[in-house]
Amino acid sequence: MQNQVIELRQYTLHPGKRDELIELFERHFVDGQEACGMRVYGQFRDGDDANRFVWLRGFRDMPARAEALKSFYGGPLWQSHRNAANATMVDSDNVLLLRPVESDAGLAPVRAAVVVATVYLLTEPAGSDFVRFFDDRVRPIMTETGAPPMARLVTEYADNNFPALPVRTGEHAFVWLAAFAGAADYERHVAKLRASQAWNDVVQPALVERLKSPPQILRLEPTAHSKLGQGCATGGVHDFDFLAGRWNVEHRRLVARGVASDEWEEFAGTSEASLHLGGVANVDEITLPAKGWSGMTVRAFDLRSRRWSIYWINSTQGTLQPPVTGGFDGDRGTFFGDDVDDGRRVQVRFVWTRQNADAARWEQAFSYDDGKSWETNWVMEFARAR
Repeated sequence: MQNQVIELRQYTLHPGKRDELIELFERHFVDGQEACGMRVYGQFRDGDDANRFVWLRGFRDMPARAEALKSFYGGPLWQSHRNAANATMVDSDNVLLLRPVESDAGLAPVRAAVVVATVYLLTEPAGSDFVRFFDDRVRPIMTETGAPPMARLVTEYADNNFPALPVRTGEHAFVWLAAFAGAADYERHVAKLRASQAWNDVVQPALVERLKSPPQILRLEPTAHSKLGQGCATGGVHDFDFLAGRWNVEHRRLVARGVASDEWEEFAGTSEASLHLGGVANVDEITLPAKGWSGMTVRAFDLRSRRWSIYWINSTQGTLQPPVTGGFDGDRGTFFGDDVDDGRRVQVRFVWTRQNADAARWEQAFSYDDGKSWETNWVMEFARAR
């Protein structure tokens, strides 16, 4: 059965305390709440407010909500850690009690570096007329500009049946969420929306007429273990330890990129990688005798976001290329970024596959249509040198 009650919770924290709460939350509270019958959909850093922590949880229905909250907050886990959690918080009462527009909340796990929650406070309840307006007028433009709504939620007007945790009342909310592979994808959406004549001249004015106040737009960065967002495709400082040492590398590379070519060239090379700063950084140098040039990769692991940034330098230019960022899910690592290829803007995707202790595979692909399709243009097969 789908959860029919959703809480969107925004916490204001004491300066510098957000990561402390996140560590406590993910170590103890996610599994603890789910053991009591709740569903923790996702937890996030607010990308525009360093002292705000945002999370979503769901319940089967209102009676189940009361039972689950009583079980968790009256249980030993919360009692053991509540003082430490509460010490991080200035305010935890900014909570919207919501329900899905349809039976399916639309909050299935998704891979994304950015999740945006848009909150509309309306002048009247979000009934079928507003939902129809959103679906017919707003949703198509958001989808066209790169932000297809994944979830739509409206105010649940039932009385708060766990008054120890206050919720906002006297409001008519409509909330929708969208997920983005990276910050650049969100920025492209914003730019396209600002340039949309249909949005500026017709749809946005019609929307504003229905709003009590300007929309709240929450640009959210999923934490390491958020189900909504990057989830387990993040990683740890030892993800690239397998790469340390010397390798023989067989290369296959498209002769011409972005022109639907199927002509590949093959050549051999070597690679030598080393780990630094306890695994937080690593460097490899790839030598290509047949090409007369070499390249170097620098990888850095962000301990806060638990994501890797990968930078490339080649000997023919000597400039640091824009990074791709991402992480691992098991033995597969996926990383995305933006670059320019022969004057054309492209999205870049790296895929690392750890095959065994002595073999690995790397692939590079470009997208020339904002991620709708991908062309693999370079493959490296790594075999450990003996």
